[in-house]
Amino acid sequence: MRKIALFFTVLALAAAAVSCAGKTSEAPSEESSEESVLIIDPDGNILDEKPTETTRATVDEGDFEYEVTEGRAVVTKYNGKADEVQIPEELGGAPVCEISYYAFEAKYDIKKVVVPETVDKICECAFMDCSSLEQINIPEAVTKIERGAFVACTSLRELTIPAACTEVQEEAFTACESMTALTINNPDLAYQSWGLEELPDLKIIAPEGSAVYAWAQAMGKA
Repeated sequence: MRKIALFFTVLALAAAAVSCAGKTSEAPSEESSEESVLIIDPDGNILDEKPTETTRATVDEGDFEYEVTEGRAVVTKYNGKADEVQIPEELGGAPVCEISYYAFEAKYDIKKVVVPETVDKICECAFMDCSSLEQINIPEAVTKIERGAFVACTSLRELTIPAACTEVQEEAFTACESMTALTINNPDLAYQSWGLEELPDLKIIAPEGSAVYAWAQAMGKA
C-alpha cells in the first residue's frame, strides 16, 4: 500500500514538473535537474541521497559464508540446516569476531547456537526470526549488540549480557515473548527501548543502583 501511494506521488510530481516546464522558455540547468531527481529504494522509501553500495568479497566454507577484513573474520550468512549450530572460532585463517547483519535471519529450525568467545559484535537483525532458538550465549568479549539482533526469537527463554557490553540498541529483544530472564552485568549499560516492555514474564537481573535496574523496578520486572 505504501509503495502504491509513493508511486502516485512520484507521478504527480513528474506531472507538475512537466507543467512547469511548459511555462518557461528557459532550459533547466544541470544543477537544478540534479536537485529534482527523486531517489527511491527497493522498499519504496524516498531517500535524501543515493545509498552507499557495498560489495562483499564473501567466501563459502562448509555451512558458513564469511569475509575477512583487517584480520577479522565476519560471518555473513549461515546456509546449514542443523538445529544446533557451533560457529567456528576461525574462518579463512582469521578469528571470527563478528556476526554480520541478517546472518542467521529466519533460520526457523535452529534451537541452539554456540558463539565463540572471539566474537565482540552482534550486528543488526543477526538472529532475526529464529523462532525456534531456545539457547544462545553472548561471549564475554561482546561490546555491542545492534538494532533488532534477536527480534522475534519467540522461543528464547533467557540471556546474559556481559560486563564488556557498552551498547544494546533499540528493539534488540522485541517479540522475544518466551523470555523470562535477562541478566545484565554492566552497571553502566543504559536501557534504550530494547523491546522489553511487552514481555509479561520477564525478570531483569542487574546490579543494584544501575540505570537498567531502576528501569526494571519501575516496570515491575526487577
